[in-house]
Amino acid sequence: MRQNKLKMQRRRRSKFFWLFMAAAMSALLYTEQAAALYVLSTLAICGLMLVVAFSNLEVRDPQKAAIQEDADEINANSCNLS
Repeated sequence: MRQNKLKMQRRRRSKFFWLFMAAAMSALLYTEQAAALYVLSTLAICGLMLVVAFSNLEVRDPQKAAIQEDADEINANSCNLS
């Protein structure tokens, strides 16, 4: 019960955040603040790239990593046969 309440609060907070960001972007577009939009979009892309760069997806799912290693080994063995 408590977990559901926490999930609902996170969803609500997330929705408010995105609503605020959409309103801020709309206000910047309306007032023709292109320089601020360029800076914000550049910072957002840099943040996204940092998140992707530092996320180690193989460690996150060890079973998938093991399957991928087995597939790579099979592929290497099949190349050696010919």
